[in-house]
Amino acid sequence: MEDVHVRLEGLRKSPLVSVVLMAYKRPEYLRITIASVLEQTMRDFELIVADNSNAPEIARMCTEFNDERIRYIGNEITLPMVSNAKLGMRLAQGKYIANIHDDDVVDTKFLETLILPMERDEHVGLVFCDHTIIDADGTENVAVSDHNSNAWGRAHLAEGVLIDRVGALFNQVIPAPSGRVFRTGSIDLDEIYEEVGYAYDWWMSFLHCKSAFDCYYVPARLMSYRVHGGSASSSGTLKQNENLLFILGYFLTHQSFPEKKRLIQKKLVKSSLSVAKCHLLLGDNAAARSVAMKAFRLTENLRCLMAYLLACLPSRLTGITLKMVLPFLKKR
Repeated sequence: MEDVHVRLEGLRKSPLVSVVLMAYKRPEYLRITIASVLEQTMRDFELIVADNSNAPEIARMCTEFNDERIRYIGNEITLPMVSNAKLGMRLAQGKYIANIHDDDVVDTKFLETLILPMERDEHVGLVFCDHTIIDADGTENVAVSDHNSNAWGRAHLAEGVLIDRVGALFNQVIPAPSGRVFRTGSIDLDEIYEEVGYAYDWWMSFLHCKSAFDCYYVPARLMSYRVHGGSASSSGTLKQNENLLFILGYFLTHQSFPEKKRLIQKKLVKSSLSVAKCHLLLGDNAAARSVAMKAFRLTENLRCLMAYLLACLPSRLTGITLKMVLPFLKKR
């Protein structure tokens, strides 16, 4: 691969599961995550550490674990997050793939439990579970964990194949990548576009929900999702909203969910106005105009048109005018 240095260690026969662990400059969390994977009761797996920082410290850490199942990959250049994830998944040799982030922690029975429905039924392509919420120190916030399970519709969801896939997708029932295992080949990795960025977990949920394979839920908290200052859930919203705009625009232009058109348009308007506002505050009126007009063409929403007209003003007037019209832009 051009511009990417790949170091593969311990080539061996194909494992049952490939665990792809995406790493980037967080060795203190990564060590805990690797340990949780190596402690699995199901032992037939490879652990691909896709290090997007090519850090000697991380390479040395992988060696110090002294486990032949670990395969370290160091990228000489930092790739977009989606590219790093796809790189690791393309190198996977297993029948199943787990895509885990370097700050999350998995239960010892994570792999054993989640591959079982796929081993029993070849029509199942994705198995997911519930999860806890932990802080930077690894302490669970029980109240937030319970709220999270209820908010995303997993608290009372029975074990088994998802019946309403569309509803599950839009209610974001399927959790972050660290809470899933999927069958290799059940989705096309080429369809994981760079533009989905930070929202690639929702996009992958879409790919699974539209695939010919079933999605299966296991009602157990087998993963701990860490929330801290450097996590994706704590990062800025501009890029996240831009990624979301790509997905929502795709849904509308490809008529992926005609029955959800109004909901998709509503979400797109909200994200578009947020992105346009950020660009205006940064003085990038041209970018704001582009976002607002694209949203107007897809939704014919007057607030998007107003945002476009606002972005046509000279930059020095934008800030003053924005304060005047912001209450209108915020209306639902």
